[in-house]
Parts: sequence; C-alpha cells; structure tokens
Amino acid sequence: MRYPFVWLAFCFCLGIFAAKNIHCPFLLIYFAALFSFVLILSAAKRTFLFGLFLSLFAFLFGALLLRYHQVLPKCHIVRQLFDQGTWPRLELGQCSLTANKVSVVEGVIRSQPIYKFNSTIFLLEARKIESGPASQRCCGIVLAKINGKKELRYDDIVMARGNLYKPYRNTAPGNNSYREYLARQGIYCLMHIRSPYCIKILGNNNSFSPQALALGLKSKVEGLLFKYVSPVPASILDAMILGERKSIPPLVNLAMMKTGTVHILVVSGFNTSLVIFVIMLLLKILRLSRKLRIAIALPLIILYCLMTGASTPVVRATVMSIIFLSAYTLKREGEIYNSCALALVFILLVNPLQLFDIGLQLSFASVLAISYLYPKIKALLRIENPKNRFARFLLEGSLVSCSAWIGTMGIVAYYFGLFSPVTVLANMFIVPLATLITLSGVALVFISVTLPGLAPYFAATSEMLVSLLLWTNHLLLQIPFSCFKFS
Repeated sequence: MRYPFVWLAFCFCLGIFAAKNIHCPFLLIYFAALFSFVLILSAAKRTFLFGLFLSLFAFLFGALLLRYHQVLPKCHIVRQLFDQGTWPRLELGQCSLTANKVSVVEGVIRSQPIYKFNSTIFLLEARKIESGPASQRCCGIVLAKINGKKELRYDDIVMARGNLYKPYRNTAPGNNSYREYLARQGIYCLMHIRSPYCIKILGNNNSFSPQALALGLKSKVEGLLFKYVSPVPASILDAMILGERKSIPPLVNLAMMKTGTVHILVVSGFNTSLVIFVIMLLLKILRLSRKLRIAIALPLIILYCLMTGASTPVVRATVMSIIFLSAYTLKREGEIYNSCALALVFILLVNPLQLFDIGLQLSFASVLAISYLYPKIKALLRIENPKNRFARFLLEGSLVSCSAWIGTMGIVAYYFGLFSPVTVLANMFIVPLATLITLSGVALVFISVTLPGLAPYFAATSEMLVSLLLWTNHLLLQIPFSCFKFS
C-alpha cells in the first residue's frame, strides 16, 4: 500500500466517530481491541490478514481512546462537587451543574489572563475546593471569569470565591455546542467571580517550564507590537504572528469571513512556514551546517508553537515540519499524505475530541485539497508554467486558492451558512499581502530589539500594508454576489 498511514489514520478516526455517535460499553471495546491485537500477532506473516487485523485494531483503538478520554477521574472538580459518589463513572454531558452554589477553589493559573470588556478571563487548574464546611483535594481545569480587571500572571497560585456552573449547550442546527467546544479543551466547568476582591493571590510557583517561557516571550512581543503600531493594525499583526485575536474589531473579522480570507487572522501552517523559513534563512546566513541548523530550528519551532497557544493548525504544521526536517536530515523524501496522517494521529492521541473541531477539519481539508486538486486542475486545464514570473505567480496563486476553496467550501457552508464565490479572487490578493505583513511584523520585532531607532520606520511599513489589506478586502466585498448567506 502506497499510503499505509493514511488508511490507518482513516480507520482510527472512524473509530472515534463511531464511539461518539454509538454508545458501547468501555469493557467491550477494550476486550475487542485486545483480541484484535492478538490476531495481529498471530497473522504477522500473512500480509492480507495482518493488514485487516491492523485496520480493525486502529478502529477499536480510536473508539477506546475516545471512551477513555470522556471518563473523568474521581478527583475531578466536577465529580467532587456534583457527583457525590452516586455514579460509578462520570462521562461528558452527564453532570448537572448549578450556578446557585458558591464555592472556594484554590489552584494555579494555567493561561495568560485575557482582559476584555472590563473582565479578566483565565484558566485555573483546580487543586482544592471548599463547598460548605468540607474541604477536599481535586483536579481539573476551570474557565474563570472575574467582573473587573485583576492583575494576574501565569503560574500564580490563587484562591477564588465564586459560582461554578456548566457551559451552555447550543441546540441550533449546524452549530456545535459551547459545552462540547470547551470539552475538546478539557474544560467541563465555568466559574464566575463577582469582583477582583473575591480572588486572592497566594504566591507564584516560579517554576521553569517551556510554556512559561513561551508565554513570557509572547507577552514581550505583543508589548513591542502595540508600542510601535496603532491599535487596529497591531491587533491584526498580533493575530497573524502570535495567533491572538482578542483585540481584532468584530467588523474586521466579519468582513474577512465574508471574503473567505479570515484564515489569515489565525496562525496556521502558512504563518508557521514563514517563521520556519526566516529561522532557517538566518541560520544559513551564519553559515551553520545543515544538521546544526535543523537541530537549532526544531526547538525554536516547538517554542513558537507554544507561544501561539498550540492551536490545531499550528500543531499540525509543527508536527509536519518536524517530520519533513527529520526526513531531510536522514536524507529521505517526505510524503505529504503520510505526513498529514501522522500529524492528525498525533493530535488525536492527545485529545480525540479534536476530530470534531472546525479548525482541525478546515486545516486538514485545505492542505489535502491543495495537495491533491492543484496538480489535477493544472493538468486538466493543460496550463504550462508561463515564462513571465508575475504571470506564473498569479496563475499558481489562483489555482492553489481555488483548490483550497473547493476543499473547504462544504465545511464553511455547513458550519457558518456562508458561500463566498469571491474567495478565489480574494486570496490571490490577500494571501500575498498577508505574507508581506507577517514578514514585516517579524522584522519589526527583530529591529525593535536590536536597533530600536529604526523601529518606527518598520512600524509605518506594517501599518501601510495592513491598511492596504483592509482596503482590498473592502473593495472585494463591493463586487456583486461576492457572498451569499443562507440558513
């Protein structure tokens, strides 16, 4: 088989999908997977049977992984507060949380606090809970929101008093439940803290970790962007370089969504590739050997992944980059379909619920569509590469954009109710601009650290490019029938 990892990844995903929609006892799946593993060992020398049993094992392992992931541990905060030992096992959606009970939770902040609409939002890793006279150890991540601004840092140890409740469930057709969206991130409980006075900082772990280092660097880079660039362009640079969309005006986000170019406002494989290109170019300028360049680049790529929040597109791009760079080091040719399959399996092993994430579906659909459809469309139209470089750039850009649009338009129509024929044309102009903006933003950060006197000139260039991008997007929306909205 030419693409063995693709087939196994498909069976693995099919098992996750089946377990999500068909209820089956955990022990039954476990023993079936164990039996299929024994069959694999017994058929090691028989190619057909070995492949068949391996496919069956991949399917059952996917189902088993999802069922295991849905089971919350006994010490989880949801079980400690609401289960009260009445259920032998608590699974996603079974708990009945209420916002009427005030509890005190002690834990560690595990995200960079977000200050938005006069409120402070952060992730709290619960360690102890007091509800009534009882106090007990617990675990689990809580999404906390404070009414008002409170200066908090990653790794702060805090004690918070507030109301615990479950995320709401969106029942509208074609929409994912907010509860399921948070569950994909391992969050099953929300906390509302009425004022900044209801949370007390007990100290800070001050422990070194890659995540703490990445968040510290991210905070400094954001500070540099907003120092030299005005708010709206800075918010777009922040989104394109660091994946932080909290400051983007809603109207800008909506306009980019209508033209099908909102993907440039999130860090994806496109942005990651640019960052890898810059890293490798700088290391090559220093005349380092190939193996040393790759050895230095790999940890920097992982650090950048952590800085951007390790979103699905970035993790996919990071895993694929590691695979390709490793293959390059070993002097082996990287293969896009098997690499995509390995990246997908890696993401789902960490969290199988990510299979139902819109971002993951769009990310892999666009990459696979470009890889498969681009050469097919090019061959079908019988278009040879023109000698003129500008004409070649426009031609290849339009074909790549068309391939990605075909691959993702069904997902976009299903989830967002949008059909944008202008997307192909828009990406021909927006994507090159996004490339220049990303490179300009990276250069601005580098210059502001090394030669701060020149930073205002680079900032002016970045602002001009962002203004051109917004103007181009607005102009494209004026084209008749550029976007259709349906329910």
